[in-house]
Amino acid sequence: MRNRTIARELALQSLYQLDLRGDDIINEIDSFCKKSTEKHDVYQFASVLVNGCRSHIKEIDEKISMVTEHWELRRMAIIDKNILRLGVYELLYRNDIPPKVSINEAIELAKKFSTKNSGTFVNGILDKIYTQFGNGKLKNDACAHTLQDGAEIDYGDSDLHIHTSYSDGTMTPEEVVDEAIRLGVSTIAITDHDTVDGLLIAYRYGQGKNIRIISGIEFSSYLSPSEIHILGYFIDVQNNFLQKIIKQARSDRVKRIYDMVEKLQKLRVDIDPQEILTLAGKGSPGRMHVAETIWKHGYCDTILESFSKYIGDNKPAYVPKKTLTPQQAIEIIMDAGGVAVLAHPGLTQRDTVIEDMVKCGLRGIEVYYPSHTPQAVQKYVAIAKKYNLAITGGSDFHGERRTNSPIAKVTVPGGLVSKLREKCPPR
Repeated sequence: MRNRTIARELALQSLYQLDLRGDDIINEIDSFCKKSTEKHDVYQFASVLVNGCRSHIKEIDEKISMVTEHWELRRMAIIDKNILRLGVYELLYRNDIPPKVSINEAIELAKKFSTKNSGTFVNGILDKIYTQFGNGKLKNDACAHTLQDGAEIDYGDSDLHIHTSYSDGTMTPEEVVDEAIRLGVSTIAITDHDTVDGLLIAYRYGQGKNIRIISGIEFSSYLSPSEIHILGYFIDVQNNFLQKIIKQARSDRVKRIYDMVEKLQKLRVDIDPQEILTLAGKGSPGRMHVAETIWKHGYCDTILESFSKYIGDNKPAYVPKKTLTPQQAIEIIMDAGGVAVLAHPGLTQRDTVIEDMVKCGLRGIEVYYPSHTPQAVQKYVAIAKKYNLAITGGSDFHGERRTNSPIAKVTVPGGLVSKLREKCPPR
């Protein structure tokens, strides 16, 4: 039996008990799911389904009621009602599961746990719901997987490393989309640091426009003596574990700003941490915001000098971000159904740990990058072949903060993006 089928059965049993006994037993339900399987991904997906159904229960029940002609929801068998809830949640609130799979899985649940005719009943209701509401998804435009029925997608020229103002870029998500279209890029990946807020805005804004947007994120992990950045592609942005990590990362980033400012002030660089946080706005505050503040106050002639003089790796005001190890970052991305990729290895200069990261689940390497020399590209192509890693590339666009790396400065052909997509964990 497949992992997700097992998880759906656990979710159904959980929803059944919640319906009978009320939300007061939610902690018991979580313990039940955890104890019922030794596989973390099974427990995780079951939890996602239960929490997703509970979060959207009112809208889900309304949709079921709208298409059931002779059945009041309160008179429906509890098991059938919750099978339908699971199916509707997947159809309308998940981008990463093909509709056929969701409906077929619900039918199988009905056959196994309910009456003889329940499979036909569930099939009819879910088919109506998807026909009436499926094309105008209620979900939060999660843009997770574009894997649907194994269909081939022509990604075209793709820039897979772009930051918006929601992390340390200067362009809004909408401006990024418009600029990419103007430059003729077919596909972009929004890879903001430790957040998907800008991605969601870009995805909604890009609907109906001549561009494809891949869900992405960039995690800053730490392995002594320096940071290692891990990119995640085709992630499910609604994944509970991912969202928990993002929330914690925001808190860690704010603390890091205060720690760096404290070190800077001892070096007689007098800046206010609140100014840095204001500059970051809704985005993830990071070293780029600190560097810009240092530069604005005249302590350096350029933003890059702020790094080389004060806050770059191992510089006097540098504060490592130790929240995640590379292994943890990779596991978070995999848990969210994505592909973990080592970012700009030529900058990181940690080739000796690539093999260990591959063992942890690393499935790609960013070979094509603005500062990579032809020799570096050749070296990382060879490493990709050695470890069977997907090859990616992108501009690492940050807007005005890195004017020498505009969108489309580095692109990769669509075939490489398709190969990257194939590295997604099985669902």
